[in-house]
Amino acid sequence: MKVPEQQEVSNAPEVQEKEASSTDLTHQAYIIFVILVLAALIRGLLLRIPSWQTSEGDGMGRSLEFFHQTYDDDGKKEQSRYKQPDFWQALRRAILTSLTVGSGGSGGIEAPVVPIGECIGAGWSRLLKITQSDDLRIYQLAGIGAAVSTLLDAPFTAALFAAEIVYNARILYRPLMYSLIGAIVAYALNNHFLNFEPLFTPRAHPLDYSLKEYMEVSAVALICSAPASLGVAFLFKYLKKIITPFPGLLRPIIGAVATGSIGLGIWFGFGLEPQHVLGVSEETIIQVMAGEGNPLLKVWWILVLLVVAKAFATGFTLMAGGSAGALVPAMFLGGISGAAIYQGLLVLGYPLEANVAVFVVAGLASALVAVVQVPLAAIAFVMEVFGVAYGPPAILSCVLTYLLARRWKLYTLDAEEAEAKLKQ
Repeated sequence: MKVPEQQEVSNAPEVQEKEASSTDLTHQAYIIFVILVLAALIRGLLLRIPSWQTSEGDGMGRSLEFFHQTYDDDGKKEQSRYKQPDFWQALRRAILTSLTVGSGGSGGIEAPVVPIGECIGAGWSRLLKITQSDDLRIYQLAGIGAAVSTLLDAPFTAALFAAEIVYNARILYRPLMYSLIGAIVAYALNNHFLNFEPLFTPRAHPLDYSLKEYMEVSAVALICSAPASLGVAFLFKYLKKIITPFPGLLRPIIGAVATGSIGLGIWFGFGLEPQHVLGVSEETIIQVMAGEGNPLLKVWWILVLLVVAKAFATGFTLMAGGSAGALVPAMFLGGISGAAIYQGLLVLGYPLEANVAVFVVAGLASALVAVVQVPLAAIAFVMEVFGVAYGPPAILSCVLTYLLARRWKLYTLDAEEAEAKLKQ
């Protein structure tokens, strides 16, 4: 009779440690919720100031308009872009982004860094009294490339992304070269002086793939691309209709309360830490790829739940005026959807050859292409960040998604308008 008592005593410290850890996480979750609401209140107050109102939302569409307006100014003595704010606008955007994502709002910082980079590039062009539209566009593109390189720690991806996003399915090589210079300068400064870390730090993968693995990757791309493009777009429009009627000061608070409630809901209801939904959530992707972290991340229906929760949390954050982007969340949705497919097939007893990391990368890349139609940047991103071994499945998934989802983009200028301007 004494042996069980001894075992119970010996296990007591472990139980107490788990209880203490759970209590600590609960307190942290409540603190995050309070910080979310307070930051939203500050954002709401700042957005009542007219000069701050242009910093609401992701800002990428406005940056694309600034870029393409330069084609209307060809031959003019003064660029209309110089009448718009630049350096101060970049600072305001950085502050609002910190208040949104830094406080726990769900979203990426890839979209806000685009207007920050464009504003800095245009600001330097104005200070140096650049009058030619071609040269102004080079400054703008180089600024965007440098800003995205700072975020991703991937200079080639950053330059390609800048070129693809502004030129709408075509690339001009002269601006691209300067964008590459801007991206590599930012990369060098960040790594040699500031010791920046990349957004993702995955494990290596072997180079060889079988025909069956390519077929599995194709299935993941086809299944993940449509939800990423159609589902996110429709959800965001629906949430915007719900939030827009409220007063401007209330909208950020409503978005923060809804986002925080989702984060607390998955923690208290299912035992998933709030960081899997709040913030950028890039660590969740790495944990799923490596099979680490919370054991629930290996359960297919939990992963589906995460996808739904992240989509709603991001929608509430962005549609309530938060300064954040939808690209990294889209990659999260695609990557975690790929992992959910992998775990679901395992439960059904399907003999898989590709591992979960390949499914995640295929879903991630296909979602990125589905949302913004930047296939070359998506492929470069996978190879630069995840390694060249993930290149083949990324190429296949990106090509398939690009061919099937060309109609739906979150960030674009009208295709015919952009095409006409480029031909002028």
